[in-house]
Amino acid sequence: MTERRFLAIWPDTPTRCELERRLAALAPLPGRPAHPLDWQVTLIFLGALEPERLACIDAVAGDAATRARSFDLELDRIGHFARSRAPWCGPTRTPESLARLVTDLQAHLAGCGIEPEPRPYRPHLTLARKVRAVPALELHTPIGWTARELVLAHGVTGERPRYRIRHRYPLP
Repeated sequence: MTERRFLAIWPDTPTRCELERRLAALAPLPGRPAHPLDWQVTLIFLGALEPERLACIDAVAGDAATRARSFDLELDRIGHFARSRAPWCGPTRTPESLARLVTDLQAHLAGCGIEPEPRPYRPHLTLARKVRAVPALELHTPIGWTARELVLAHGVTGERPRYRIRHRYPLP
C-alpha cells in the first residue's frame, strides 16, 4: 500500500496556540476546519510513493536540511484559494531561506522521479476545506515563527489529526 507523502515545516506549539487564539477571535471558520495539529506549510507534495523510493527522498531531504538554515516566517495574511475552496494563513513575503530550500528540494528530488510543481510556490497553512469564500485580511500583528526543522509526513485516512510526521530533519 502507498501513502500520500509530503515535505513540510510544522509550527511549534507556541505558534500553533497563538494562531488558534487569533483565529478564534476573528470568527468561526465555515466549512470543515482543519485540525490545529494538522496545520503545516507544505514545501513539496510527493504523492503516493512506493517504499523503495523513500530512501532517495530521505537522502535528498537530509542533505537539503544540512545546506539550509532555520528561518523566520511571519504569518500576516488570511486568504482563500477559490479552486480548492480552502482558506489559508500565510506570509505576505516568502523568506529567501524558505524559497532557497524549496528550490533545492525540487532540483534534487528530480533524481528520485519527483517532478517540480509548475505553479509558483506560495507558503500557507490550510485552515479549512469546503469553504465558498473568506474575505482576505491582514493580521495587524504578524504571528512570528522560527522554522527549525523540515519534516517528511503522510496523511492517514479517516483520522483526526490526519497527518503524521515520519521523519524530522533539523535545520541548523
